[in-house]
Amino acid sequence: METSPPIPTENITWRAILLGLLSLPLNIYLVVQTETVWTTQYPTTMAIFFNAVFTLFLVAIVNLFLTRYLPKWKLTQAEMLTVYLMVTLACVVCGHDLLQATMCVLGHAAWFATPENEWQTLFFRYIPDWIAVMDRGALTGYYEGTSNLFQMEHIQAWLTPVLVWLVFFSALAFSMMMLSVILRKQWIEHEKLSYPIILLPYEMTKDAGFYRNRLLWIGFAIGCGVDLLNGISFLYPFVPSLPIRHDIGLLFTEKPLSAIGSTPIHLNPYAIGIGFLMPLDLSLSCWLFYLFWKAQLVFGAMTGMNQTPGYPHIDMQSTGAYFGLCFFALWITHKHLWQVARNILGLKTNLDTTNEPMGYRSAFVGFLLGIAVVFGFCLKAGMSWWGVLGFFSIQFILVLAFTRMRAELGTPTMDFYRAGPGLFLTSLVGSRKIGPPTLTGFAFLYGFTRNYRSQPMPNQLEGFKLADRGGINSRQILWVMWGATVIGLAIGFVAFLHAGYIHGNLGTWRGQEAFSDLQRWLNLPNDTDWGRMGFFGFGITLTLTTLFMRLRFIWWQLHPLAYPLAGNWNFGRLWFPVFLAWLLKTILIRHGGIGAYRRTLPLFLGTMLGEFVMGSIWAILGLFLGQRMYSFKHW
Repeated sequence: METSPPIPTENITWRAILLGLLSLPLNIYLVVQTETVWTTQYPTTMAIFFNAVFTLFLVAIVNLFLTRYLPKWKLTQAEMLTVYLMVTLACVVCGHDLLQATMCVLGHAAWFATPENEWQTLFFRYIPDWIAVMDRGALTGYYEGTSNLFQMEHIQAWLTPVLVWLVFFSALAFSMMMLSVILRKQWIEHEKLSYPIILLPYEMTKDAGFYRNRLLWIGFAIGCGVDLLNGISFLYPFVPSLPIRHDIGLLFTEKPLSAIGSTPIHLNPYAIGIGFLMPLDLSLSCWLFYLFWKAQLVFGAMTGMNQTPGYPHIDMQSTGAYFGLCFFALWITHKHLWQVARNILGLKTNLDTTNEPMGYRSAFVGFLLGIAVVFGFCLKAGMSWWGVLGFFSIQFILVLAFTRMRAELGTPTMDFYRAGPGLFLTSLVGSRKIGPPTLTGFAFLYGFTRNYRSQPMPNQLEGFKLADRGGINSRQILWVMWGATVIGLAIGFVAFLHAGYIHGNLGTWRGQEAFSDLQRWLNLPNDTDWGRMGFFGFGITLTLTTLFMRLRFIWWQLHPLAYPLAGNWNFGRLWFPVFLAWLLKTILIRHGGIGAYRRTLPLFLGTMLGEFVMGSIWAILGLFLGQRMYSFKHW
């Protein structure tokens, strides 16, 4: 077996780890405060976390000073990227759609059970005492506020559930990390996927020349200036603001065009910047598929299909699309996976494992150990083995599809609301066949599957890509990223509980969603929903057809990755900025070539950086003043 010489890499220093650890508490507290207490900004609902970019910006600015006046103390690119990755991996698991949503579920059943909803007789006997808090006395302050977490009664009530869920999420993130190790070489080195999301942090740390570009600061002034003016106007309404949000859907008042509903036109500079980083065929596909989803609504109004509950079943069409995308990603990776399997079995392969974060056999064993902890948690909670297997098979199919989408498309968001494994399985086989204990388990697993914007695996693979480009020791960054995940979870649990006992009643709609579904499944058990499954089949068919056309005809520009992305609610706020970015990028490349694109890129990176910096400043100012501030993003 031929091996290539090792790529020079830099070891991770202790001062980089220390800087990362010192950055975590404020970042995690800011995430919890803005997303659940104030319900504004929502940094972890983005593909790139603006608070992590702001942290990196502060580190980079300090490093410019060190480079000039104390060169012996200056930070390397690897050290700065390490800080960025630690903040990112810690925040993603503390995000709106993972830890925070789960915390809204754990005490909900006990607090909101009433004689009218009959939850106590319906499913309380299926809830283990270690998975949730059932003591209403300890929950009083949590839901009514003006209390304190740090009382012995409260700590004792939450200690066991928090520790158990900490182990669960750590094991789940570890299994995803091991899967990322197995896929890393194929997706990063062989296919050379672009990972557009990492471009901004990479350029920010590459060299000081990035900050000497005039276009960068022009873009920065645009992004920062818009947020500064609108933020001042938010505090002092007599100051004029720049209107950047409109809705052209209000212009269509007659049927069938009125069926398109809300059609936002947002003009956020950062969103145009993110769209500019996307490949042209993908940005084109995004806004065309957005119009395709609107056309489905108009078609439904014309034919009367919109009278069918749930039409056009965006969730099931998107699920079908993600299944198709996952299977396609595995198919084009199958040769690599076959070589990995031979390596695990000790057979001869042509794999070069020199620069891998760990051996494939170790990664596979690690994946099995992580999954064993996850499965043991669910089986101990009373779920059936086939229910657990089905749930997490679907979970990993969806996560793999989203990870592939981020790596190839650089999607601004990964919104996929209320379409997780529990809801899909009850449509596929029916709640009647699943059984009450497993359905109750689905309700508690709902927190991290109600949406897919806070899944760690896409960030893990982007971390490996940054390590590859930034010359970071990949073996060390693996453990640093996972360590940041575990520490972030621990800080996140405390931060959320602390906020809950101060403010009370945080995010209860998420718990209500979980247990309303459970109540419906138990009171009105259903069989296979063939109507919903039909839309699932349509999603798979359209995705595979688009893939076939793309592989067969060079002129075919539509990319199937954009099909499910364009249907989600978040992208409705981004489709127009992506369209503008596609238009500008097309004109630039057509008339100036790739050189014009590269020369103009700092302008768009600057617009992103400007809004991320000013948006973070408003959020931090809000923490100190104790009040909600201007939000530069509304999704």
